[in-house]
Amino acid sequence: MLDTTAVIIALISTVLGAFGSLFLKKGSKKFNLNIFEQIKNTHLILGIILFFFSILFYVFALRAERLSLIYPLTSFTYIWVALISIKFLGEKMNKYKWIGIVLIMLGIFLVGYFSA
Repeated sequence: MLDTTAVIIALISTVLGAFGSLFLKKGSKKFNLNIFEQIKNTHLILGIILFFFSILFYVFALRAERLSLIYPLTSFTYIWVALISIKFLGEKMNKYKWIGIVLIMLGIFLVGYFSA
């Protein structure tokens, strides 16, 4: 039987990872190899923290459910990143990107539906 809690935890992991990417992108503008300057790079630090929590949530999801079901859910990260990029970075989407998102969602549905 499908553990709904594990699926929700995995989806939270994907949202955290997507926002982690957003903050890493913002932090990359000030990035250099001077470690002392990077400690003050709040976007970079926040991105790293969000990725850490994303991994933590993912591990908890894996404890409760099969890898073959949880791993395809990580594809939701692509969807969140696309939407976050539009909202917070002003990036543009074309019809091919939207088609790709629909296909990702279809793939996730098919894997999840036929894995249960």
